[in-house]
Amino acid sequence: MKILGQPADYSEILQRVFWFSMITGIACTFLLARASPDVQAFMDSIKTQVDFGPIKSVNVLYVLIPGAIALVSRMIKLHDRISDLLRIRFVFDTRCFLYPLCVGAGVPLTEDRQRQLRKVRDNAMYETVYKYARFKNPVIDEQLVRTAADNWGWFWVLVESVFILLISTVIFGLLRQWPYVKGLLWAILVEMILMLFQWLACLRSAKPQVDAILSDPNRKNAIQGYFNSLCHRINFNPMRHRGQRRLV
Repeated sequence: MKILGQPADYSEILQRVFWFSMITGIACTFLLARASPDVQAFMDSIKTQVDFGPIKSVNVLYVLIPGAIALVSRMIKLHDRISDLLRIRFVFDTRCFLYPLCVGAGVPLTEDRQRQLRKVRDNAMYETVYKYARFKNPVIDEQLVRTAADNWGWFWVLVESVFILLISTVIFGLLRQWPYVKGLLWAILVEMILMLFQWLACLRSAKPQVDAILSDPNRKNAIQGYFNSLCHRINFNPMRHRGQRRLV
């Protein structure tokens, strides 16, 4: 398991996100206990102590509660839900992979084709990107895949951490603990800046993968064939010819 090193598979990305979400949760729990005597009394009500990394002999609730939150986040893949809400992967996949691959394969990128690609994004990604840029036995240079995965891993760490900090900020606001609110807002600002840098790193890692995929004539022809078949379905869509509005 690699938490800091480059991930070898998607599972290691999820483990990285889990552990950093738990660390963020533990920090927020300690702050909440410090800010509220009632919360501290509850956290100290169980005397069982545990060790968590460099933190020694801490009451179990300080680890158990953040652990439960991190576990639920892992189960529902919180970063995926946030991504769906904000359309993060949607925008990235279409604008950084599918559109450039379509143009690079020699297929004109019309508005109709863009709409169709947005509708079949998941399938299109598997047919044109994941088929060649996968974790296990990638067709293109493995380092390109692992570098991109590493960038995304840290990006998702920051996404979930910011979410936890935002929830904590609201709680401190309800408690009228304004110094803590101010401190958390500064922490959120720092993480948002780091998130921006990671987003730029994710953007930079996409083009080399696109170029590597298209560098082989056979792969380029296969991708061209996929986009052409997609275009054929657009041109002969009976609903479109009956003047029905297409879904985006």
